[in-house]
Amino acid sequence: MAWILLFLMTLPAAAEPRFLLNRADVARIKAQASAQPVVQRLIQRAENWPAAHVENYGLKEWALPAEGAGWSHAYVCPVHGARLKQTRGQNLCPVDGKDYHGWPVDNVVYMQRNGDNAAAVRDLGLAYVLTGRAEFAAKARRIVNAYTVLYPTLPIHDNNNKLNTQSGARVMSQTLSEASWLVPLVFGYDLVRDTMTAEERIGFERSVLKNAAVILTGNNRGKSNWQSWHNCALLAIGLTVGDQDLVRAALDGPGGFKFQMRESITPDGPWFEGSWGYHFFSVEPLMLSIEMAKRAGLALPEAAAFRKMLDAPLRAVFPDGTLPNFNDSGLVKLAAYAKHYSIGYRMFGDSRYVPLARQASSDLETVLWGADALPEVAPVAAVSDLMPDAGLATLRVRENDHVIAVKFGPHGGGHGHFDKLTINSYWNGAQQAADPGTQAYAAPTHATWDKMTIAHNTVSVDEKPQAAATGKLLEWIALPSAAAIRVSAGDAYPGVELERTLVHTPWYTLDLFDVKAADGKQHHFDWMYHNYGQIFGDLRWDQAIGLSRLNGYQHLSHPAANRGDADWSEIIRQQQLGTVVHMIGSPESIVIAGTGLGPDLQVPVPFLMARRQAVSTRFSALYEPMTQGGYVLQFSSPAPNEFLVNGAGMNDRIHVEPGRFSVLHQVFGKPVQLFLSGIAETELLKRSQTTPIQVDWSADGATVDLFMEGTLEGAVRITAPAAKLIRLNGKKIECRANGPYRWASLPNLGNLEPCQ
Repeated sequence: MAWILLFLMTLPAAAEPRFLLNRADVARIKAQASAQPVVQRLIQRAENWPAAHVENYGLKEWALPAEGAGWSHAYVCPVHGARLKQTRGQNLCPVDGKDYHGWPVDNVVYMQRNGDNAAAVRDLGLAYVLTGRAEFAAKARRIVNAYTVLYPTLPIHDNNNKLNTQSGARVMSQTLSEASWLVPLVFGYDLVRDTMTAEERIGFERSVLKNAAVILTGNNRGKSNWQSWHNCALLAIGLTVGDQDLVRAALDGPGGFKFQMRESITPDGPWFEGSWGYHFFSVEPLMLSIEMAKRAGLALPEAAAFRKMLDAPLRAVFPDGTLPNFNDSGLVKLAAYAKHYSIGYRMFGDSRYVPLARQASSDLETVLWGADALPEVAPVAAVSDLMPDAGLATLRVRENDHVIAVKFGPHGGGHGHFDKLTINSYWNGAQQAADPGTQAYAAPTHATWDKMTIAHNTVSVDEKPQAAATGKLLEWIALPSAAAIRVSAGDAYPGVELERTLVHTPWYTLDLFDVKAADGKQHHFDWMYHNYGQIFGDLRWDQAIGLSRLNGYQHLSHPAANRGDADWSEIIRQQQLGTVVHMIGSPESIVIAGTGLGPDLQVPVPFLMARRQAVSTRFSALYEPMTQGGYVLQFSSPAPNEFLVNGAGMNDRIHVEPGRFSVLHQVFGKPVQLFLSGIAETELLKRSQTTPIQVDWSADGATVDLFMEGTLEGAVRITAPAAKLIRLNGKKIECRANGPYRWASLPNLGNLEPCQ
């Protein structure tokens, strides 16, 4: 670690800004300041401090909170479970407007005030170095010096207000929050410390920074978002005070930056906790650590893994720019993190980041560390995508915006939900199949609903939640207009096998959910589907039904039942669009409808449940995206693994079994599209390969398009009597005619007539 020592030996006692900005950065930002509204807003915030802070929190005058802060997740209405809203000293429930005070509510406001104070030091410091106005530095010094006095007097306390616990902190109630408070505070201090006296600098560094470092290093959280923030704060402190041990711990220590790059980022790129919210929560400290190391001249080749963290959300995003709210996550909008893609473009030059980076012009971080200029790039169409290590699949088709997101991977640690094989979906500009995501962790429904199996679009066994488990990918097929996946739930229910197969097309998605008990005994199997909107179907929900009052079932409201022995369909509509759910009946089945909870506790989300008591069963469902009315008139299974989908001139045949699948889409008896995998020959296509292939016939039959990965081997015979042109992946290939057939890719076609 001689390189760290050499760097620290060159650090003067009162250095110019250097650890997140250096002289060149300041010059660059100054040169662009007149064209950057965000800089003008920054200066305005500096001018308005502390008056704006005092007004926002309903204070008589500015002062630090005299007590340690509380846990952000405790800021909820105890009656409705909704997050409170702080308005000029009032903590209002958004449901009934009641104002709450006392512990822990007021202490959460202390957390907010401390966070705003740290951000103010950063903003004031930036305003000072950009304008040279001494009053901004004086304001920053006022906050810094106040914490110098207060910090060592605060007891170490945790989220439950217990003293001297390992996770506890002083200003905040947990080391995670202490670290995220420290980073902007140290950033701002670095910008103004040359205006402070030696006594002030020594006092702040000793009372706050070194004291805080002891607390953070005493709670190494290993593989976690917590430790990523700890590392970021420790690196900032180490570089600021010249402590090589802290720098080494932050980068190379157990749980350090390099460890997080290796262990916490899955090989596919998503953060290991399986939550897009925590993914971006972890992006922030990792990105700041990279920026600090760069300015300190510290080589971090491990930082290359950071690029995968930026790539992964682009692979899983819905068409409206949101990400599935799996595990402990809300509906994350990628645009909210556009700043990271501006910074990412500067780091890696990846043109895929440009569309998002263009949305980041109003973000302060973009001005500080983002790209100076962005090129013009053509949009890239999203395709079906699989991240097998993270256990995420996104099924897309080129014809429309119908998307299915599938979750089957690792549980996700403490932020995981018991929902293996669940799905979310999107259609016609709106979320369809719903996931509750997460409420504040102190809200009662977080543990009793958000995490429960029945709250998700999967199967619950015997009204109990799944165990924490890792699923397994069994098959994956991706073509331009179809995708298929087969996955198992692993040990989600010991002794019960859960396996799900999804076949996604432009017109519908086939869902086959197989459940089998190894003990040979009958079990309750509850197939669950939640969808935003309202139920508008033809079934009569006139049978009362009693459900468990445990494991999330207690949150299912107004349950009513109908027989499920016959095939059934039901519409869940959002205004003029929605989803039609078709299911093939079973003698041992009943169908239950009602409402459950959604991401907004005040907006119920309807559900459909198919309940069966059996040793083994297959739930065969079809999800049909709908605009004005249903398109599918009949969904049936004439034989095992065979399915028919008929309606409005459409006559489709589907065959699905392990290792083999085919979908033939016909309109008025004419083939339009064929998808094959594991099958070499049908009445319409004969070949020597069994790799996945898509065949498209044009409306007039004159053109046939083939799509596949790899090369076309040997002879391919297509039933296409009018075809004059055959293309493979968009490129024309040799075509010869032989009665109703067209032959392609034969080296010895001389005895056949050309297609033209």
